[in-house]
Amino acid sequence: MVGPLTLDWSFLTSTDDPDQQLVTLTAEPGTPSHARLRILASWAAQAADDPVAGRAE
Repeated sequence: MVGPLTLDWSFLTSTDDPDQQLVTLTAEPGTPSHARLRILASWAAQAADDPVAGRAE
């Protein structure tokens, strides 16, 4: 919807439960991917503020 993304990723594995991981995806600031992620984040924020957004009709 916003175009291609080039992302960096990292994993944080829980020492208490190695089957649980936190995955982060980031884009280099100033790149088109960074701008596109900001657009996606704004859409997600709008959807969170609007309980009707994203609900199937």
